Amino acid sequence: MKRLSELDLPYKILISGFLLVLSSGFGVAQLYLRYTTSMADGVEGLGMDDITATYHGLPGNTPFKKNVLGPMNHFFSESQSPGTKLTAEEQADVDLCVAWNNAGAPEEGYWDKGLKEKTKDSKMVYRVLLNHGCLDCHAADATMKGNKKDSPLDSYANMAKVLKPDTGMPLGRLLSLMHIHLLGMGMMITLVLTALSFTTWPRLVRTALIVAGLSSVLFDVLGWAAVKFGGAPFAPVVMLGGAMMAGSFGLSVALTLYDIWLKKHKAPVVA
Repeated sequence: MKRLSELDLPYKILISGFLLVLSSGFGVAQLYLRYTTSMADGVEGLGMDDITATYHGLPGNTPFKKNVLGPMNHFFSESQSPGTKLTAEEQADVDLCVAWNNAGAPEEGYWDKGLKEKTKDSKMVYRVLLNHGCLDCHAADATMKGNKKDSPLDSYANMAKVLKPDTGMPLGRLLSLMHIHLLGMGMMITLVLTALSFTTWPRLVRTALIVAGLSSVLFDVLGWAAVKFGGAPFAPVVMLGGAMMAGSFGLSVALTLYDIWLKKHKAPVVA
């Protein structure tokens, strides 16, 4: 059986290019994960609470709070540009919305029913949303392009939809993602491990990486379901699976490329 180092140059280039393309895809996937998940708990950085918040939900979390701290946060800035650092006054408005949510979102904290005009000296959530232009888009009668009539924030009654307790990812979406990732990541890492298995590294090294790589997919993806139904105690399983996958994938690619191009191989003995 031929090893990768014994193949003709075109085959070496093909396999190496394929591994580099897969590595690029894997890297982008990690960036996307951090972009979409790192603020799930309202705190910068990917951690256990982000995993719990994403799949199981966190006590006190609502869609309103998650959006105010996450994807909608930059709309509290004057420029409304992603990545803009909020001023102390703007951050105070965000904190007011979060504190109101955490207090159970009482109607008296939402607005003064008799005074709905735009004024910046009010400590009411309605006024904060009005002052920052949130109601230009999130209103039942919004007309601007890209409006969010399906999630209006222009009355306390309409807020009900975004104040429901957070129960994490819907089961249907979770099953869909699990199906896609088990097949996709399973195929991706199997192809990388197949290339590794044809290298000249010791059998123990190749076997250990094959077991770790395939196990990591199961730990990671099945861990999502464990967190969904079991909560925070299972979040470390997902974190472990992700770390195992990144480690085994990266090491397998590196060892394979090293074996193809850099490793010195003994010349075959001619009888």
